[in-house]
Amino acid sequence: MLKRKIAAALSALCVMASSAAFASGAIPDHQGTSMEGIAIGTESVNSYVKSYFDLFKKYGDQYGVDPNLLASICQQESSGINWSHRDDGSEMPAWGIMQIEYTLEEAFAQFGKDTTGVEWTLEDRLDPEKSISFAAHLISDSLIRYDCDYLKMIQGYNFGSTVLDRIIAAKGDDWMSERANAKNYVQNWPYNTYGDAQYIEHVLRYYKQYMVYSGAKVRINGELVKFENQYPIIQDDRTLIPIRGLLEELGADVEWDHDNYNAIVERDGVEVVLPIGSQTAYVNGEPVELDVPAELLNGRTMVPLRFITDSFGIDIEWDQDTRTVNIDNIFV
Repeated sequence: MLKRKIAAALSALCVMASSAAFASGAIPDHQGTSMEGIAIGTESVNSYVKSYFDLFKKYGDQYGVDPNLLASICQQESSGINWSHRDDGSEMPAWGIMQIEYTLEEAFAQFGKDTTGVEWTLEDRLDPEKSISFAAHLISDSLIRYDCDYLKMIQGYNFGSTVLDRIIAAKGDDWMSERANAKNYVQNWPYNTYGDAQYIEHVLRYYKQYMVYSGAKVRINGELVKFENQYPIIQDDRTLIPIRGLLEELGADVEWDHDNYNAIVERDGVEVVLPIGSQTAYVNGEPVELDVPAELLNGRTMVPLRFITDSFGIDIEWDQDTRTVNIDNIFV
């Protein structure tokens, strides 16, 4: 019999109580380096940041990053005072532009091509929608690299992963004590300092839980799954998973029937057909009613987690503290 351990959890995932979440100084899916002694949210978020909450929310949820932390990083990176101008001449802040300008021009151009079909230029970095989406993409990749250790992710975003990895290799669990000496771990660096030794504290002092974090993560046999362009989300008290990103990791074949607008998945002799927008799916030809229909989001087919895992006999558990779906004892 399949486990039903997630049924109760799935009905209450959408909102975490802020008092419980932050009483211990926790970021929703943080694990790793201790946050003891680091203050969170000791200063209010810049009013300009608040005016762009829709973008932080949109791209935080898309790339599996707490949108409040995304806002805090972008504010610290730009100091909230780098200005661009709209077509009508009005000013707007340009978030997180420094790294794009100095080290990531080619990556920024390629990201624009991958997501919009057009390579972005350095001028495009002044568009908050583009710079915020790129920052969310970078942070998402770094969270995978550092296994959801937000403190390493934040410092790696500032120093660069090469420098941080050298510090970690030298100092191990005591890596934070060496941040002030980061310049000693850099080759061919022409300046006396490297990054900001207090960058983590600068970011987290802006961190406030203004936006509900709708994202979730997946681990298969303990390893984080990287999703392209769209991470799992909690919507209407249900967990929606990008079908290709998850099931291909589990050894399934996923096809798209464009003519009929169906997603077709096969695994271990079971075929599941999911018509987009319909609350009826088909398992080996038999109709099954869904709580919520499959939908397209940012070019990805999103399906209800419980239905798809039950259909293929996959046992899962939900970790509320880290907002993570755990799938263990899977051999692919």
